[in-house]
Amino acid sequence: MKETHRSLETKEKFKKAFFTLYEHRKIDTITIKEVTDLAGFNRGTFYLYYKSIYDLLQKTEQEILDDFKISIDKHISMFFDQSHSDISIDEFKSDYFKYADYIKVLNSDNGDPRFTSKMKNILKDVYRRRLGIESIKRVSKFEYLLEYVTEANMSIIQYWLCNAEKDFPRITLKDIVEIISIVANTGFVQALEKYKSE
Repeated sequence: MKETHRSLETKEKFKKAFFTLYEHRKIDTITIKEVTDLAGFNRGTFYLYYKSIYDLLQKTEQEILDDFKISIDKHISMFFDQSHSDISIDEFKSDYFKYADYIKVLNSDNGDPRFTSKMKNILKDVYRRRLGIESIKRVSKFEYLLEYVTEANMSIIQYWLCNAEKDFPRITLKDIVEIISIVANTGFVQALEKYKSE
């Protein structure tokens, strides 16, 4: 059943309240009462959507991961292709900016260390599909290279998201894609030389 605009809005207020607290504190110190007070609702309303604080976190993470998978599937050509359209960049930016604050917290000292691994595994699976690789040999040179590539891609995108407020519009996603493409095509030493004065 499709959720109403009101219920989506209510859930978003709970998420924002939770992540405001989570940014500064460990999850096991955050209470439902604190979240509901900050969101402007009562506990009964909270329980309509979530069983616990951990359930709220898990559902929010899953929402981000589901959208990440769809977006990466849609935009993976940016990492393979030199012809990146402005429309794709704008769509990608829109997909990620709505989660930027949550991703920033999830990657902080208080965050969930498993979250980035889950995002990286999604990216790896997309790369494998793009390259037509079905059977995975876990101990292979390809898997080592894939680990290197996905770690680098995830790291630069997350770094951009975490710094987007102060860097944007000076550093755009198109710039990030350009950096990834240059590293892919020329190697990191040449890329460092190219950007050292910028």
